[in-house]
Amino acid sequence: MVLSQIKSTVSKVFNPFYTLLVKLGVDPNHLTILGLAFGILAGWAFAQHVYWVAFIALILTGFMDMLDGGVARAGGFSSDQGAFLDSVVDRIADVAIITGIILGFQSTFDQLMGILLLGSTFSISYVRARGEGLGVNLSGIGLMERAERMLFLFGGALVAALWGEVALAITVYTLLILTVITVIHRFFRAYRDLEETIVTN
Repeated sequence: MVLSQIKSTVSKVFNPFYTLLVKLGVDPNHLTILGLAFGILAGWAFAQHVYWVAFIALILTGFMDMLDGGVARAGGFSSDQGAFLDSVVDRIADVAIITGIILGFQSTFDQLMGILLLGSTFSISYVRARGEGLGVNLSGIGLMERAERMLFLFGGALVAALWGEVALAITVYTLLILTVITVIHRFFRAYRDLEETIVTN
């Protein structure tokens, strides 16, 4: 929610870079796939407790996620097909990253919290997709959109690199609480708007 509000400003700053990549013939779909590769690398690094590698890989996957959309817009390549690929790849990357975190935890409780985080992360996306499929706009609704979740995971990798697994576990607990709040927020917003649609009709 917070980061989406500054997205247009960031895009303006990077527009010359997007244009350069278009001139160089860079395909935005290739950037999307590259972002997935970095996401998988981050998951592996979390599982192996190589937290600095996870931190760098997360920065790169986030950067690719920003670049693919910018290049698509700058080159006039935006399409439903590209948007579909981007959404699917984002979900796969989320699975890879959080699964890596779960596998890296030594504590069964921490693993359970990681599994709940994975479920709540998917619930955020599902509630939005289902709501928007029924005509409710949920863009920007809730604290933890994907950009905010990725930012939290950057921070989690960084504090884990400095202070170890306990710091990562605390990050996961906090992110879990915020993602659950986001799911609830989106659910009730969609439910309310759908109720208003019924009354109007």
